Amino acid sequence: MIETNKAHTYLENHLFNEKWIDAFEEKRQSALNTAESILQSHFNFRDGAKETDNYFHAVCEQAIHLLNYAPERYQLQQEGVGYYAVDGITFTMKNNLISPVARGFLKSIIKLRVGDAK
Repeated sequence: MIETNKAHTYLENHLFNEKWIDAFEEKRQSALNTAESILQSHFNFRDGAKETDNYFHAVCEQAIHLLNYAPERYQLQQEGVGYYAVDGITFTMKNNLISPVARGFLKSIIKLRVGDAK
């Protein structure tokens, strides 16, 4: 589990960190726990990966991504909505639940999946 004080040191000078700075300690810890849970459910980590700086940075980046992610958009995607239209304007949504920055940090510490093992 990532400590909020350590994460705060990383995120206090982060761009777009207002939701982190304004959040109470419980919400910060919840964001970190959720970020870590999401990353662990989507990726297979190499041995010792969770003790690396890359893992720590990825969890922090995922946490800030979750705090800034529009809840309405997340809800729509959970309901299977891929696009919608309002007054003739069409919006297409990709599932970007995983932070692209976090993905970058994870590249060197995850196991690649090859083929369709059964």
